[in-house]
Amino acid sequence: MQNRIPLDEGLYYHIYNHANGQDDFFKDKNDYQNFLNRYVKYIVPICNTFAYCLMPNHFHFFVQVKPENDLIKILKPNQETNKVDSKTISYCFSHCFNGYTQAFNKKYHRNGNLFKSTFKRKPVKTEKYFVQLVHYIHSNPVKDGFVEKIEQWEYSSYNSFFSNNSDKFIRKGTVIEYFGDIENFKFIHQQPFNL
Repeated sequence: MQNRIPLDEGLYYHIYNHANGQDDFFKDKNDYQNFLNRYVKYIVPICNTFAYCLMPNHFHFFVQVKPENDLIKILKPNQETNKVDSKTISYCFSHCFNGYTQAFNKKYHRNGNLFKSTFKRKPVKTEKYFVQLVHYIHSNPVKDGFVEKIEQWEYSSYNSFFSNNSDKFIRKGTVIEYFGDIENFKFIHQQPFNL
């Protein structure tokens, strides 16, 4: 078993996973909404969210685990340290994804793992990577050939930056600060994403 990167309070992470085999874990609009509803219920209370994209067979989220003083109001601290440990934070993500798997399996009369493995997490440590990751996440549907323009994909946070009525959990102000302003945010997203 590989060592997993711990999810620690106050730090930034790219969270992602892929469907098991050739499966899709989003088959219709209701599946996307059900997944997002679970995300809002289980993850939004413990993480700030900067971007997301849900694709038929994989997903990406860019989050910052909230500070200890916020976590301790929601999650049970370790009795020895009186702090919320990484395993407890990780369990919230697992609970969200496992709950979705159970609902999906029931809806589509299937059994077994829906996700390829335990969700992946990658630390985000620089401002440059912050901007690149937001662009990368929003560019996924174009990169994978589902749409020609980022704004055509409805299952990402991109369009919420231009609307006050959707994805209220996205930390739009913080993201725009990293990009400079909304015009630069839009300009960068109009460019093809290249590593």
